[in-house]
Amino acid sequence: MINNICKRLGNTLHLYSKNTYLYKQQLPIYSKQNTLSSSTSIFINNESTLNSNYLSIRTIISSANDIALNNLRDNPGANKKKVRVGRGIGSGRGKTSGRGHGGQKARAGHNIPRGFEGGQTPLYKRMRKYGFSNAMFSRNLIPVSFLDLERLINDKQINPQETITMKHLFDAKAVQAVKHGVKLLANGADNFNHVINIELSDFSESARKKIESLGGVAKNVYYDRVGLRYLLRPYKFDFVPKRARVPLKLKDKYPDHPTGYMGAYSTQGGKLEEESEENVVEEEQQHQQEK
Repeated sequence: MINNICKRLGNTLHLYSKNTYLYKQQLPIYSKQNTLSSSTSIFINNESTLNSNYLSIRTIISSANDIALNNLRDNPGANKKKVRVGRGIGSGRGKTSGRGHGGQKARAGHNIPRGFEGGQTPLYKRMRKYGFSNAMFSRNLIPVSFLDLERLINDKQINPQETITMKHLFDAKAVQAVKHGVKLLANGADNFNHVINIELSDFSESARKKIESLGGVAKNVYYDRVGLRYLLRPYKFDFVPKRARVPLKLKDKYPDHPTGYMGAYSTQGGKLEEESEENVVEEEQQHQQEK
């Protein structure tokens, strides 16, 4: 009887030593020497042991979540068979392969732009524009902290006795790809004890208070894209560009800077002193001699 059960179960029944049979931890243990009745049947777990007449047994599958090479498979539904089109009407995707009877969409490589309406004026052009965004006019300033200044001063890449400008930071590779300016933040201000005079595009309030409390000067300076490029890379210019005027919305942040039409007025409201013709001629002569 036991042999018939073994033949029927096939690979799922495991034969262990001394003719002891076990099936998925659920079948009772039989032996040719000792046959157990149903009332005295014993079920074996992974850590269980038998009496001296029986051996300790481990099953092939110790738990339901065991992974082996013979039970590796993907999640149900993860792999789907590809639909083979153009293989007869019985498949439902035969003849025209689900693309209909001709037209642009039935051709290979067709491309209809989004919103295209067959040549008539599309809806997004018939409607007026709404809203406005100042994102294109935003000024993204490169942040610099007191930790950077402390490191540059200790490495003697910057002299604290001179006026520190964006040119010094750029040459020391503390900032790169400066498009609109540099802003000083107060990170590391507790350990900064140097008295400095610094000119940057902007300062945070705590950073400005820290510099002024030590006896230094924090001055806001304005440069447009061309002026800033000339400040950082003067070797790329054959002439000296004029200083750009400050936009009216920024005049409170940059005092004593040229503003108004052609830079004729300062941000304080007073008219700038016009240069005499002699000074202009002298500057032109010096410029020609430099060339």
